[in-house]
Amino acid sequence: MNGGSYIALSGMLAEGKKLAIITDNISNVNTVGYKSSNVTFAEFLSPQAISDLNSGAGKPLVDKAYPITLSTYINMSQGPLKKTGNRLDLAINGSGYFVVQTPDGIKYTRNGVFSLNQEGELVNQNGFPVMNADKKPIFLNERGSNITITGSGIINLTDPQTNNELYSGRILTVNFKNPEYLSKYEGTLFSETKGSGAPVQNQNPDILQGYVEESNVNEIKGMVQMLSVSKTYNNMIQVLKSYSQVNNTAINTIGAAV
Repeated sequence: MNGGSYIALSGMLAEGKKLAIITDNISNVNTVGYKSSNVTFAEFLSPQAISDLNSGAGKPLVDKAYPITLSTYINMSQGPLKKTGNRLDLAINGSGYFVVQTPDGIKYTRNGVFSLNQEGELVNQNGFPVMNADKKPIFLNERGSNITITGSGIINLTDPQTNNELYSGRILTVNFKNPEYLSKYEGTLFSETKGSGAPVQNQNPDILQGYVEESNVNEIKGMVQMLSVSKTYNNMIQVLKSYSQVNNTAINTIGAAV
């Protein structure tokens, strides 16, 4: 196999990775709190190509430079806020993440579709407990009472007998220095990484009760990207076939009886 074939194969692998990410983004266009992923590419130079560049020979880098996937990152821009009217639906306007306890430890999310389980515990769609400012589960035992949640995350329950508001804790939200480097854990949950930095409690959150944050995926842009990547991928297949035909011709010609 010649160098051109390796370049085509490298390109196909890179475009295949990009296509998988775009497909995943589009499939989650209606997922509350979903954050789209993106990929960056780089050019890998063979040792001979690096030598040519350093020597200043000015030789072309044909068959010596290969496209590779450098990294993937998360687009943490805010999605549209949608009013639902559900008292336990919450959205963070601006920066910040809700904190939930999972079997694999603490995770973070922008998906504020919460509910109460049979024990009166506030949980997310996976049934994982939502943490309060003391990093403990939130129990709202007065299931029939009116629940109000302020912009700062303070939870109040209305006493049905006195109609007074009873303080029931505060929802914990945190920020990260570099949230784009969080790692996707499961669905709309994220894990802390070295690149993201440690979580810091958000002292001035802007929480909206009765709202959810929709996916930040741009469906039209995603479809255009998918068509472009598919076209590039198919072109590389044709290039690879051409190289294969050239190789077969060369083998047959050289191996033919004179």
